[in-house]
Amino acid sequence: MRFYLVLILFLGLVQAKSDSPSILILNEYHGKVVDASISNHFPSKNFVNSEDTSPFLGSLDSLVNPASGRMSLIRELGSDFDVDYVLFHQIESDSNRFMLEGQMFNTRSGGLIKRRIVDVTSYYKGQVNELKLWVGDVFREVNKEWVDQRKLILYNEPSEIIQDKTPEGAMARSLLLPGWGQFYSDAYNSGIAISSLESVLLTSVLVSYLSYNKSVKNFKNYSKLYEESSEQVEFDEYRSLSNTEWEKHKQYNSALIYTSIASGSLWLVNGIHAYIVGPRPKKDIIQKWNVKIPPAN
Repeated sequence: MRFYLVLILFLGLVQAKSDSPSILILNEYHGKVVDASISNHFPSKNFVNSEDTSPFLGSLDSLVNPASGRMSLIRELGSDFDVDYVLFHQIESDSNRFMLEGQMFNTRSGGLIKRRIVDVTSYYKGQVNELKLWVGDVFREVNKEWVDQRKLILYNEPSEIIQDKTPEGAMARSLLLPGWGQFYSDAYNSGIAISSLESVLLTSVLVSYLSYNKSVKNFKNYSKLYEESSEQVEFDEYRSLSNTEWEKHKQYNSALIYTSIASGSLWLVNGIHAYIVGPRPKKDIIQKWNVKIPPAN
């Protein structure tokens, strides 16, 4: 009796092993992905690795029929590698974000049965974690720790998002000091340009104002001396000096008005610009394609 129980158990294990799907994995990474071995996280699956990703590098969406555009290729790979599925991953990244595209094909039909595109802010071991979440979702074997790791950068509710920096904060700073809001928003080139130009205009306003006051004061002094002069030579000299200072005071007055208008306009535009370039929470933190789980063979 014990022999039959052992035999039944052995046959059950063999059958379970034979029912386990075999998957051909193709990976294309733009950037370094550490410890990207999927098989270690899914011991019940039979994974076959291949390095030839060239047939998959073309855009899937450029095909006339993305779902069946690679049918012949998938069937050929299924026959060559004796696998049930073909799993293709492509990761592109920069310093702040990365995009993972996963495609799963059934070698029996040759069609695309599942696809996911994830565009997400980079986080600790995020590329490997997103690979595990994608494959785990395919086979309904998602580990809670992988989900929790992603939640480190995601929010459950929009109301829970706390913005350390806001467009309003950027505008308020720039209205207090031109360029401050741009520096606050990491728009350094704009900040340098605006603060420098505003400094030049404010300096011009100050110089025009001081020159205007000086001309007015000189005009009054020369006018008084002109009125008090008794000699013809002094009379002509003070009259000429008075006229010169009068013309100067008009020029400085015009310069003061125009530079003040330019400075005030730039100050206002600087505040509006700071609001436009102000920091905002990233949109579309993650995009998930809700598609059906491939049927078990």
